[in-house]
Amino acid sequence: MEQSKPKYCIGQLINHKLFKYRGIILWVDPSFKGTEEWYQTMARSNPPKDEPWYHVKGHDNRRTYVAECNLEPDLTYLN
Repeated sequence: MEQSKPKYCIGQLINHKLFKYRGIILWVDPSFKGTEEWYQTMARSNPPKDEPWYHVKGHDNRRTYVAECNLEPDLTYLN
């Protein structure tokens, strides 16, 4: 299966759709690179593993690993 091209790039501001936090993209994986154990424990919405996943630093300095389907661009800086 062909992998999707990432929608977001390193340094881009994003919002997490489910957990409502703002963050910045630190790194992009073309597909899920974590363990099955982590996925079963942390990715409760069962996002696709074959789409891009992002290493994100949140506004509270917490680092997260997020599936692309759970992100949206943060456009607040354009206002």
